[in-house]
Amino acid sequence: MTDNISTLITTAEQACQQALITYQSASIDQKVATKPKLDQAAELIVTLQAKQLQGAIVVSDQDVADMQELRQKVNDAATLQTALSSLVSLLLKFV
Repeated sequence: MTDNISTLITTAEQACQQALITYQSASIDQKVATKPKLDQAAELIVTLQAKQLQGAIVVSDQDVADMQELRQKVNDAATLQTALSSLVSLLLKFV
């Protein structure tokens, strides 16, 4: 399961990076709506990395699959806000 937490964090980081790219090309309205979730996701990733060092997190194969699916969704500006909300919800499960 140690590999799962590493994979989850790496995928979450990639999703956040892609979300930032998508965010840059979004309309001002989309930016205003998505910025708080984007910031929250980044903060949760840092918290999750700290918790990983404590070794008290169990991540299932399904959690990893869910994160990989969310990473694909952040590519589309139309689904960015929904994808970020889902990303934050999944990360909150471990923090």
